[in-house]
Amino acid sequence: MGVLGDNGQISTVEAITAAIIMISVIVLVVQATSVTPLTSSFTNQHIKLELQNIGMDVLTTLDETPSVNDGNHDTQSMLKKSVTDWINNYYCDWFTWANNADKYKSQTNPLNPSLNIPLGDQLSYLLAYYGIAYNVEIRYSDINNNVKITKMIWNGNPSDNSVTVSRFVVLHDEDILYRDLIPNFGLTTDFYNIVEVKVTLWVM
Repeated sequence: MGVLGDNGQISTVEAITAAIIMISVIVLVVQATSVTPLTSSFTNQHIKLELQNIGMDVLTTLDETPSVNDGNHDTQSMLKKSVTDWINNYYCDWFTWANNADKYKSQTNPLNPSLNIPLGDQLSYLLAYYGIAYNVEIRYSDINNNVKITKMIWNGNPSDNSVTVSRFVVLHDEDILYRDLIPNFGLTTDFYNIVEVKVTLWVM
């Protein structure tokens, strides 16, 4: 493996390790803090900060490309792959994580295959078994410049102490197989659309 590949792999491992440490801190703080109005406020702020860091680390790590960006659209980050696979292979379906089944289940058709994308795998690995819930939504503009929001992963309504992080992904013509799901803005170019990957996290 080349230097760039090795560095990318090391960065991914470091980010995952850091996220696991932050999750451990959250669990420890929640379990160990005596609840008073003052400590409750401090604890909530600390937990929200840690959750925000975890969410940003996940998105940033997955958005790294395996090689220097040379204008080749075929080189996808794992975050972009998550979006394009969700569109092309799952037709923008929405899923819920099922701990008892250890997989994502479709909420529109139970016969649909389980969601298997890098973003979903990373979130379930880091959060699902530690009492931390998460939702993933995809935001994009339609041809009338109205913002549309589609659920990718939905595990319930967030609590009042939830945090949200997001990252933008640029799509090109060659990325999208089914053009009726998300509109094409670049009819005369290879630009297709820009989507915002929005992740919401909260402690259950």
